[in-house]
Amino acid sequence: MTRKKILILCGVLIFLSVVLTTPLSNIARLGNNYDAPPSPEDTLNAKEINAFLSVWSEFMQRGLDKSMQQISLQQESKIPSQIKRWLHAKGWNAERFFSIEQRLKELAAIATLQNNLEDNRGLLKTMSGTGADNLKNIISSQEKQFKALSYDPNELALVRSNLYQIEQVLSGKGVLE
Repeated sequence: MTRKKILILCGVLIFLSVVLTTPLSNIARLGNNYDAPPSPEDTLNAKEINAFLSVWSEFMQRGLDKSMQQISLQQESKIPSQIKRWLHAKGWNAERFFSIEQRLKELAAIATLQNNLEDNRGLLKTMSGTGADNLKNIISSQEKQFKALSYDPNELALVRSNLYQIEQVLSGKGVLE
């Protein structure tokens, strides 16, 4: 084999070993905010996602997220009143706003897992030998993780179609106006 092929094979093996040794416990958290998909009247739609992302951009730019770092959704009463007032002025109920934030983060993680699974299936078609066997194990593990998740397929499709933009806005790196 040429030096380039050996380096690529080593890179793939290192990547596979990292993926295979990553604990699955962190992935089990995905999709656990609800045991079953939300009711149809509670599901996200494109209009609500865009409205949320627009306000979330401003929320992040103002640094309001820093006062929310230690507060969980179960402690809605601990949301600072200034944030509740600010969100109310923007037309949002604080509980719904942060519920959407959590749901979008979960859906983005699920969409990323689904994209990785599809990418790995495509990569597998070009591989053979030990690397292919390792990749089959990774794909099998990813399929099990994906099947264990609870999500609304329509919401996931919305997030997947705008995944990069959603991730950028949620992380504070992008702005939606």
